[in-house]
Amino acid sequence: MMLESEVHHRPLESSSTFLKISTVIMLYNEEEVIDEFSARLIRALDSLHADYEIIFVIEGTDSTLQKVTELAKGNPRIRLDYNVKRLGLGKATKKGLSLVNPDSDYVLTMDSDLNHDPEEIQRLLEATKEADVVVGSRSKTRGLVQELPWFKRMVSASTNWVLRSAFKMSSSDITSGFRIYSTKAVESVRDELVSKNFEVTAELLIRASKKGFSITEVPITFTRRPRGTSKLSFVKSGVGYVVLLFRLGL
Repeated sequence: MMLESEVHHRPLESSSTFLKISTVIMLYNEEEVIDEFSARLIRALDSLHADYEIIFVIEGTDSTLQKVTELAKGNPRIRLDYNVKRLGLGKATKKGLSLVNPDSDYVLTMDSDLNHDPEEIQRLLEATKEADVVVGSRSKTRGLVQELPWFKRMVSASTNWVLRSAFKMSSSDITSGFRIYSTKAVESVRDELVSKNFEVTAELLIRASKKGFSITEVPITFTRRPRGTSKLSFVKSGVGYVVLLFRLGL
């Protein structure tokens, strides 16, 4: 019996113009960075010469919705879903993944706060020839991640070590949200997601691994958020990761 990881991958070098990519971006009060991020994201996706859509799942009460709505008026590739009531990253991610075009070949996710560099999407896409899920790994980044506060680096490293050990994962950055999935991998796990907050990124990867999907990594540039405020809550995330450990069978 074939594992789900044995799905066929289209060779990028021969059919890149026919690739379809669904990009799912979660936004919560990101008015300070959404203009720059969206411009860089669209420019990077246009450079791939592939068919693509961008799905923005929007929460919050600042001007983010207004800005994305104006952007969508001039770009039919952009779709948006606005939620008056706060969903949390877990439910927002699950909802965004449910809106992906089933005809897409790949699903791209990344942070909208400019921690991730849209210009590196091409490198992740190239790696889809090797695996069903490509993770943009911060732990292999040269230097820039060292700019982050020591406490944040310690928490991130500790969380990744616990999850790798508990679930026997080979990935060195289980909590990185910069990823490209095969659409089949997303469809296989999205309805099972139970996370409420930031732990959803780990849950996606763990569930994909448990179902036999192959995973590889590509080193990425990870930089400080230039403007705005981080939405990460260490208390909520810590509780979420503990709950996740038990829910996934430990």
